[in-house]
Amino acid sequence: MEGKGGSVQVPKKLITDLLEASLRFHEVVETLEVQLDKETLRRLKIGEKEYKQGEYRVASTRQEIDKVLSG
Repeated sequence: MEGKGGSVQVPKKLITDLLEASLRFHEVVETLEVQLDKETLRRLKIGEKEYKQGEYRVASTRQEIDKVLSG
């Protein structure tokens, strides 16, 4: 049913719950996408191994990040 102004009142809590559910759904979909991508999983495992072995560099500024990525 449409009122005079063509608007509907929805409880704020319902909107908040719907937004949170939507965000959670997208997180689950993204996780599934990663889990199904063998190349991404391979790279993540390599990265984790390198991290545990201390094979990484720390960059604090944009210039340091650019230097690390270019070399």
